[in-house]
Amino acid sequence: LQTQAKKSSTVPVIVGGSIRGAEDGCCERAGTVEKMRLITPLALLSLLGAVGAASAPACPPSDSSLRSSPAADANKVSINFKNAVDEELGLYWLDGNGAEIEQGTIQPLSDASRTSYVGHAFRIRRLVKEKDVLLEYKVPERTEDQKRAHRRREAPVHVVPCGAAAEEQARPPVSPRAAEFAALLHPPDKPCVGTSDKWSCVRYLGEEDLRKRDPREYGLQPDEVSEHRAFTTVDTTYVRQINSIPRVTDGPGYAKMSFTEPMRRALSDWYFERRNDSMITHDTIPGGYTNNDKVLIDKIDLDRFRTQHGQIVREMREILQWWTGLRLKHTSTFGVRVYRRGSMLIDHVDRMDTHLASAVIQIHQEVDEHGGWPLEVLLPNRTVGEVYTQPGEIILYEGAWLRHGRPMRFRGNEFANVFSHFSPPDWQGPRTANGKAMYYGVPDDRLTTLPDYGYAKSTDYSPLAAVEAHDGSEL
Repeated sequence: LQTQAKKSSTVPVIVGGSIRGAEDGCCERAGTVEKMRLITPLALLSLLGAVGAASAPACPPSDSSLRSSPAADANKVSINFKNAVDEELGLYWLDGNGAEIEQGTIQPLSDASRTSYVGHAFRIRRLVKEKDVLLEYKVPERTEDQKRAHRRREAPVHVVPCGAAAEEQARPPVSPRAAEFAALLHPPDKPCVGTSDKWSCVRYLGEEDLRKRDPREYGLQPDEVSEHRAFTTVDTTYVRQINSIPRVTDGPGYAKMSFTEPMRRALSDWYFERRNDSMITHDTIPGGYTNNDKVLIDKIDLDRFRTQHGQIVREMREILQWWTGLRLKHTSTFGVRVYRRGSMLIDHVDRMDTHLASAVIQIHQEVDEHGGWPLEVLLPNRTVGEVYTQPGEIILYEGAWLRHGRPMRFRGNEFANVFSHFSPPDWQGPRTANGKAMYYGVPDDRLTTLPDYGYAKSTDYSPLAAVEAHDGSEL
């Protein structure tokens, strides 16, 4: 049933739309209490399949006479299709003869907006098997009140599971590529050997190790920020959520793996082609987490390359659903962000509502001989993990609670990343009812990282005067 080895001996069950571990006792669902007995995975799959088949609503019959009418109202309207189906769906506009014209796709458990006119018709189909019709929709006439208010946005159009799609969605997500993904995972205890520019490993550091760092090589520097922020390596403002975000895996909140073949095909050659004709200066990143208002970085805007963007989203969703064992909806994918010499990113947490399962996709790097540039993760019990990658590798991480960043100043010419973020569809942020107990819960040692004990600057470990006096060397 699970897509990877779990410490828990429980098996997941669908409860109120989410996947949770079943224990002897009771589970809450829609305000009721249900007794659930542990059963074998095969028996559970059979039960879920039977329930899904018995309760799945039939899909609506297709209307062969449906077609778009000439627009009686010249004003455009915005339509928001909300896909509650855990599949990528095909969206089609019907012309005046009823012929289907492709209008792209709607990602699983996501929204898609289109601009159209009153009287225009749409059809939404599955893209697999018999390509069943799930929804047909014709933009209605606007009411007089809507016209007077100049309202041009239609009420959301909900696409819900039906037929075979509903039956399949009633079962836990089991990846047919589980063995492939597991073989691409990297062991967390692989030693870091040689010069750091060649490293692909995780190095674990304690407080004494951090005292050997030169504070001038970490964090925001005095010539970049106001005096009170100088040498900052950790954000201390957007942190209240940390102890309210449940884990979506039962591990430490991060992992490392090699590219899958579809990811390699999507990005490797494409990046080198586009870096010559599509590289532009990156806008200043808000929030004060980076120094890119002083050290310029570049980007290749993935929003301009929808094919590559779609390939990344599809592949990362498969990988992250396998890693978490949960159904996930896509919330954001952006890049390619290309860092330059002197860049840094202080440790921080990501958005609490949308960034529960994420990935840093490492495409290319040109670094100095000792210039490996790790993603730093702040771990419980005052430990720091430095995650080093090579091009063609991916870091999976739970960014909404795991503080992460690259506070080390980059020593190299180019470091190219894509970022991709997902969340479970039943997660509504820390205010979600019983949110701390969802998925894998919040562990007792969550607030035992170094910042929880007051460490927020590189000079908290090594006072600058002492380093200058003794010509301190960097770890």
